[in-house]
Amino acid sequence: MALRLVLVDNDEAVLDLLQLDMRLEGHDIVATALNGADGLAACEEHAPDTLIVDLRLGPGINGLEVARRVRRPGLRVVLYTNYVTPNVVNEANAAGATVIEKGNLYGLRQAVVG
Repeated sequence: MALRLVLVDNDEAVLDLLQLDMRLEGHDIVATALNGADGLAACEEHAPDTLIVDLRLGPGINGLEVARRVRRPGLRVVLYTNYVTPNVVNEANAAGATVIEKGNLYGLRQAVVG
């Protein structure tokens, strides 16, 4: 089943890889963003099924804060990050997000579809 995705990462190369992989999986990329504020705006505008967001997004709000603010019924949030620690996992879970370590594309694919 094709899902509508918003992708947020401050690294354009990561965004390119995620777009390619998720499109090959049959999903629609409705928006991408390089920072948290633009990611939130994209979620409000496009009402995706799933948001994939990095933890560290440079200046401004981080991925955890995006996950906290973007709460919408039915929205799946995946925090895709190199910084997987017990604290990050606990905070993400409290915000309703799933944490997947960068590089684990199989795990990411599974988290996207639930």
